[in-house]
Amino acid sequence: MSKKKILPLAILAGVVAVLAVILAILAILNREEEDTGIPLFSVAAEDVTAISYQEGDTDVSLTKGEDGSWTLDSDPLLPIDDQAVGEVLTGVTGMTAMRQLSDGEGDVDSMGLDAPTRTISFTAGDTDYTITVGAENSMAEAYYAQVGDSLYTVSTSTFVGLCKTPRQLYEAQDITDIESTEVASMTVDTGAETLDFQLDSDGNWTLADDPDYDLDQDAVSRMANTICSLTTEWSITSPGADSEYGLDSPNAVVTLTATDGRSVRCVFGSTASDDSDTAYLRASNDESVVYEIAANHLSSFACTKESLKAATPETATGEEADS
Repeated sequence: MSKKKILPLAILAGVVAVLAVILAILAILNREEEDTGIPLFSVAAEDVTAISYQEGDTDVSLTKGEDGSWTLDSDPLLPIDDQAVGEVLTGVTGMTAMRQLSDGEGDVDSMGLDAPTRTISFTAGDTDYTITVGAENSMAEAYYAQVGDSLYTVSTSTFVGLCKTPRQLYEAQDITDIESTEVASMTVDTGAETLDFQLDSDGNWTLADDPDYDLDQDAVSRMANTICSLTTEWSITSPGADSEYGLDSPNAVVTLTATDGRSVRCVFGSTASDDSDTAYLRASNDESVVYEIAANHLSSFACTKESLKAATPETATGEEADS
């Protein structure tokens, strides 16, 4: 091929290569613009000192204390998970819009801003901020939103799980800091009988009034481990009468004592009338509160001295034969 023919082809190839690079750069910039969106607030999450939001039946107001911890205004005694609040703050302050609507664009009356689906307000420094979220545009997969005098469309995914309920903000409480390796003794009062367990020098559980009784070690250890690992699902900070929670006639009263003398007393009440998976508990770490716990913990203490007797080889063989 002559040099005259090769030269135009080389130039054309160079132009194509340059155009390919330009298109790639434009695609990257366009993708970054789409990913970034339009920031709605120029506020850092850590600078927020108060936040409130309403979404459906959820109506939450939170205030940051001087120590940086958060308090639920409607129930100041409720333990709040600061990390969960941080997730809300990050989601709100980092919120971006898909588009900003120009004046006269769209029918404002149909955007649902007069009856918002959610409203979020927060304070940072001396400034208050509010975003009002209206109706959903299902075609655009976005909500109409207003910040100040400006109107936007914001992706529906932005609000998924954003407005956490008080239960989602709750910080689970450990009933005790006693580790299972620190336990020295345990008393279980089921109402029908009281069993007093002690660990001997070999690490085996015995009954204080019948030390030769052959106990099912796994079953007794399971009871102690349940107390040591017990966490709450909710705190009723202003409880009613004990009878509302079955604490006047408990399923079991368990007292666990550590080798250094520390102890915890747990009163296990009834299951909730509207939720069989939830049971009530009062513990000596805070007697003014009634806790909600997983109801399956009650089964650990549904025992008698006879049911805790270790299976003998003859018993085990008989059970296998029956099965």
